[in-house]
Amino acid sequence: MRKLTLIFFGFLNMTFAIGQTYSSVTSDKEIYDFLNWMTVNDRKYGEEPKLKRKQIYYKILSWDTTNFIAKDTALINKYPNFSLDHQYIYQRRGGTDTIFKQQYRDFLFKQFTAIKDTIWHNKFSKSNLLTIKKQKRPNRYYYSIPLFSVDKKYVIIHRQYYCGSLCAHGGYYVYRRLDDKNWEYVTAVNTWIS
Repeated sequence: MRKLTLIFFGFLNMTFAIGQTYSSVTSDKEIYDFLNWMTVNDRKYGEEPKLKRKQIYYKILSWDTTNFIAKDTALINKYPNFSLDHQYIYQRRGGTDTIFKQQYRDFLFKQFTAIKDTIWHNKFSKSNLLTIKKQKRPNRYYYSIPLFSVDKKYVIIHRQYYCGSLCAHGGYYVYRRLDDKNWEYVTAVNTWIS
C-alpha cells in the first residue's frame, strides 16, 4: 500500500511539474518561455516607451471563435454582409494563409478550445502584472495565450498595447522559432492603431 501511495504522489508531482494551468494542450513552460522572450526582446513599435519593466494587464486577452471561421463557411454565405475580415487570422495579405496550412489551423483551433484560464498568475521577465487597482495606468500590454503550430516552429499571439486616450495599437502577430530560446517576427494581420 505504501508503494502505491508513493507512486501516486510521484505521478501527481510529475503532473504539476509539467504545468497545465493555461491550456490542456500546451504546457505552461512553452507559453511562458515564449512570452518571457517577447517581453524582453520584441521591439515591434518604436513609439512604445523603453520601460525597464513592462506593465502587463493580469487578464488574458481572449481569442474568439471568429478568429478561426473561414470566410467561405455557411455562416458567411448565410449572412453575406457580415464581415469577419477584422478578426479572421488566416489572411492572404499577411501571409498567414500560407504559413498556417490546414493541419496547423486544426491544431491552433484545438489549442484555442483547450484554454483553461483567463488570468496570468505569474509575471513575465522584466514585467509587472497590473491588478484591478492599477488598471488605469497608461502604457500597459495585453497578451493572449500564444498558439503554436504543430511542429512548434511558429506561434501566433493576439497582442494589444494601450498608452492612453486615442493611443493604442494591436493585432495578431506571428513569430518563427530560431532556436530553443529565440524567435523572430514574421508578419502581422488585422493590426490596428488609434
